[in-house]
Amino acid sequence: MILFVLMTIITVAKVPLMNKIFSMRSLFCSFLMLLIVGCSTSSTTIIEEETVTNPKPMYSYTSIIIRDLELNRELFTKSSEADMSKRERLYAKLPGELSKHIKRYVLSHHTYNNISQDGKPDASTLVLTGKFTRIGRFKISVEVSFRDGATNQEVAFFSQTLWDVLDATDSVSWLAREISDFINRIQYK
Repeated sequence: MILFVLMTIITVAKVPLMNKIFSMRSLFCSFLMLLIVGCSTSSTTIIEEETVTNPKPMYSYTSIIIRDLELNRELFTKSSEADMSKRERLYAKLPGELSKHIKRYVLSHHTYNNISQDGKPDASTLVLTGKFTRIGRFKISVEVSFRDGATNQEVAFFSQTLWDVLDATDSVSWLAREISDFINRIQYK
């Protein structure tokens, strides 16, 4: 894009006066496009840690229970339940929303025979638990633990931060997709 702008500037210097007006418009439009592309909204994903410590293959689990991640109220508000703003009320609903989105993405991969948000785990069940460690308008961080259903031993761990999010309530789907992709990546580890 920068090369295009430089070529346009060189071209403007070589053309006659009548065409300079048109070329200046072209230069201005190119500059405006460069500015818009540079200011576009984006989210930066930082995967801080991915660990699999399971002695048996992860594909041996045939079902998964997706529990709501813990959300400490102090992460998003200092006010009482009655005094919470609309945004704070939405933040309070994030754990349930995230669980639903994770379930939807895991279902789309057809990795497990049984996917639920509640139930009693057994030896063939992987249990997803975790907590939000930071939540706000521009950053959301989670730590997700995968536990063996029979022993409750941690078999995998995932820690991630999404930066440059416009609002944590809007980025729940991105976060769920990242967690679901991690579940997919660890199947043959």
